[in-house]
Amino acid sequence: MSFKFALRTEPLYYFKLLILLLLLGDVAPVFAQRTVVQDSGGGQKIELHYNAANQVVETDTIGADGKLLQKDVLEYPPGALVAQTVSTSYWPNGKVHKVTRDTYDNNSNFTGEFIEVFDEAGKQASGYKLNHDPHTNVYTCAAWQATTLQYKAEECPAGEESSGAPETAKKFTADDVTQQLTAARQAAQQPPRSTPPPGAPQTTAGTNVKEVGLIFPANIHTGERVSGSVVDDPGDYEDSPEVVVTRVALPFSAAGNASTLSGWHVELEGEPPQSADGPIALTVPPGQIELAVVFRQNDNAGTPVSMVVKLPLASRTKSKPLSSYLAPAVCVKGQLCVVRGQFNGNSSKTFAAFEERAAKIVAETSGAAYLAIPEATDAGPRPLVLAEGTKAIGFPMVIAKFSIRPSRRDLPKGETLLMYPTVEGPGDLPDSEWRPGNFPPSNLELARKVLPGFQPVHEGSKHEQREAEEKRASTKSGEKPGDEAEENEGGEILLVIKNLTPDDAAFRESKNGMYVFRLHAASFRTGDFKYKFNVEATKTGSFGVRAWLIPFLAPVAGQEFPIADAGSAK
Repeated sequence: MSFKFALRTEPLYYFKLLILLLLLGDVAPVFAQRTVVQDSGGGQKIELHYNAANQVVETDTIGADGKLLQKDVLEYPPGALVAQTVSTSYWPNGKVHKVTRDTYDNNSNFTGEFIEVFDEAGKQASGYKLNHDPHTNVYTCAAWQATTLQYKAEECPAGEESSGAPETAKKFTADDVTQQLTAARQAAQQPPRSTPPPGAPQTTAGTNVKEVGLIFPANIHTGERVSGSVVDDPGDYEDSPEVVVTRVALPFSAAGNASTLSGWHVELEGEPPQSADGPIALTVPPGQIELAVVFRQNDNAGTPVSMVVKLPLASRTKSKPLSSYLAPAVCVKGQLCVVRGQFNGNSSKTFAAFEERAAKIVAETSGAAYLAIPEATDAGPRPLVLAEGTKAIGFPMVIAKFSIRPSRRDLPKGETLLMYPTVEGPGDLPDSEWRPGNFPPSNLELARKVLPGFQPVHEGSKHEQREAEEKRASTKSGEKPGDEAEENEGGEILLVIKNLTPDDAAFRESKNGMYVFRLHAASFRTGDFKYKFNVEATKTGSFGVRAWLIPFLAPVAGQEFPIADAGSAK
């Protein structure tokens, strides 16, 4: 069972003192340049000690009787953003009562807390060690054992607000998938808010040239029925190995029907005209590697835009057709979600929905559908349901989301900016789904493009992967997955954050301008993965940052139910 716990990770909520280590001679003493005394009431006073940089390096709380009650010391290691803090309290007899030391890395990420408690005779009565690896977000804990006078490793405590991920994936019923499909179809029929009301005046004066993207699957075969689409944001898909994006500059009207894709259609040789805001289906012509494409306004106004698209033909392989449908255990928002199985190839006959939101099918072949996650979909458990022919297929999907704050990307020379990258969602992945794998297989291709030489922790041979996926796909619904502990371990999620402008800014503590995080189940036991890093401007201007989030997990098998033909039900 997963567990989560609440920990303090912000540095300056109180001052700490390193008095015990000073007494033991482990560090050099603090030499103050200036001391300020303040009255704290009740006869007590506080002494603030400053260094030459005017930083507080020590605070002493003095009782009415002149005895030292508490010392707080702040250490400022070279290059650190925040101080290492140590706090020591004392018994009335002057002996140390409690020592607490908190540590942080040079990007201000919390790395550990060490607590020691002593009785009035000076003997250690209890203690606790908490270590945190900021690159994996894994916490380890150890408690003082009075009987053995040693620290013993133990499970870190769980927080009150954390319930943990479920042990196994959701099981669907026929009613579940039917209700989700019905709700999503009804929502999809609602007109978009941006649609002008009937009878509203429309003008066609002027044009607005904008680049759109014509997308087709990256691997298609002669004679195969496939589908593509036209998207407003081609940059969102150009990094995906699963599709090929061709940019097209269209002269949209300033207003009216031809101001959006719905006012245009696409003409392909051998196919009837197809609306530019819907699926673009074709049967791949035999022996043809190029395809003539024409974009034309529906009212035939303006000049049509013609182009030639090179078809990404692939050689056919003698692979055994999948007997079931497979989907990623985690799909990343802003990236294509790939589902493999037996499809028509014409995506107008396929319907997909995450929860009650219809998903755009960006491309489709006879063996895969490539889905865009709806913008309004949040991170976390978001069931995916597909309707294909006379089948409805349910997947217990988890959506991951990467974000980085703040949105600011400009700095004057010499200034710094603290960035906060966050990964949400994988903490809700059931324990049974943290299995190693590479699905879709293009994930490894993308990872090695970003990080040459990357090797998943538990890659195995292609034959072993295929056997594992087929075994997983054929698991009966009544069987309990994950009977062996090792089957639930080894899956990981790769996060790479890269400095795109190394000549203009430096990312503190990065390696070759990159941060590489290999996250696994334990990385999300405390909730979302969070990190902090400092950007230091070497020139005045803007800096660029790019991130890739790539899961390496075994796929989940779809749960199938009979329905009326999907094409006729749309």
